[in-house]
Amino acid sequence: MHQEIDNMLYQVRHLEQQAPMLAFTDAEVFDAVRLNLYRLASKGLSGFDSPAAHASLPEAAATLESTTQVLSLFNVPPALRAQLARCRAAVAAPGQDFDRFDRARFFVRCFNPALAGLQQAQQQLKIPYVPARRAIRAQAVSYFAANAFEPAYFAPTDAAAPTPAVLALGEALFREPLLSGRAGRSCASCHVPDRAYTDGLRVNLSLQAGAELPRNTPTLLNAGLQTEQFADGRVHFLEDQVHAVVSNKAEMGGKLSEAPVLLRKKATYQKLFAQAFASEAQPISEPNIRRAVAAYVRSLVRLNSRFDQYMRGDTAVLSSQEVLGFNLFMGKAQCGTCHYMPLFNGTVPPLYDKTESEVLGVPGNDLQKLALDADQGKFLLYGIAHQRNAFKTPTVRNVALTAPYMHNGAYQTLEQVLDFYNRGGGQGLGLDVPTQTLAADQLHLNEAEQQAVIAFLKSLNDASASAY
Repeated sequence: MHQEIDNMLYQVRHLEQQAPMLAFTDAEVFDAVRLNLYRLASKGLSGFDSPAAHASLPEAAATLESTTQVLSLFNVPPALRAQLARCRAAVAAPGQDFDRFDRARFFVRCFNPALAGLQQAQQQLKIPYVPARRAIRAQAVSYFAANAFEPAYFAPTDAAAPTPAVLALGEALFREPLLSGRAGRSCASCHVPDRAYTDGLRVNLSLQAGAELPRNTPTLLNAGLQTEQFADGRVHFLEDQVHAVVSNKAEMGGKLSEAPVLLRKKATYQKLFAQAFASEAQPISEPNIRRAVAAYVRSLVRLNSRFDQYMRGDTAVLSSQEVLGFNLFMGKAQCGTCHYMPLFNGTVPPLYDKTESEVLGVPGNDLQKLALDADQGKFLLYGIAHQRNAFKTPTVRNVALTAPYMHNGAYQTLEQVLDFYNRGGGQGLGLDVPTQTLAADQLHLNEAEQQAVIAFLKSLNDASASAY
């Protein structure tokens, strides 16, 4: 505590010294206010900032009060100030309890209207939006809006623009076995569109005889909305993931350097590449293969589940059990402290500039003989001690469609997954997991509460994904 207080005092003194030279534009102030409100919703009210003391509600009240103070410097409409006061009253109500706080009601009736009022005020005051690249579009009325997230934010600067021609080429290449040479395997062999871009297997087969791949096949839905790829987060961009998978001898066994020669023999690809990369003298190239496939995967954004529709105002689409499940997910069950709303993955709001990994203590596949899974995860990349058995936090959107679960596919059902977390992860099961980042405390969720969380998770099935 002394160290943290000393650090805070240092930061305050530093800001005081810099104050005469600091200048903020009105656009930057409104941007900061908006980002802080997103942070309040995703990390404050989930208990991330106060995991033991559960002081999230009074902290939220303080944040909303300071937000009002900042906006009082501007001639914002009285309706916005009233809406922020309503938000503050909701979290500061007498007898309010962290576990029982109705977050769903708060977001729909208080938080989202406040965000809409903030946007309206900015437009009325003719304050521009910051030109900086953002994961959440500055013009979005809320980060629950259908078009709130900008996939290009997570892409490299040389990424192919997602034109219809590029996406058509990318989808064709995604299904093309020629990328694996003679192996006969395509991206779609493991990421099956009809299975929400998974394969339904614990782990898939390796191309090497008699072996299995080491890890479960993740969904590609919303894979473009994160800063790391693979379970160990070893690459940042989908373009690099395409290269890594195609060239992996166990996964696809191909050579991207040889793929252009094979593709040029097909008239269909001559036409598709020419349409997608019309300005290039030689459109069929190794970089363009990576760029086209990555653009296609990046287009698989699906943010229109019943939960999303609820947050956009259609409160009839969720049952009372599903609403309870959401409130538990974001509160007592502590799921939202790692699976950050609204993407529900480990990419950290509000800037979404890093993706977190966690050590859960997942057991091996023989659940009758409990032992920590042998896969050491991120530790294998850099040899950093605290990353032993660490894996990227995946999205739980469409999770009801993507069994089995965990990096090794150890659990077949969501009930097994909830039981694992409810008991405190690997340490709660009695395993020796010295680096576990998941709290080993039991959650004390009863059977009805666990079923409510599962019901909520099923509400995250996207309308289009459910058709797979």
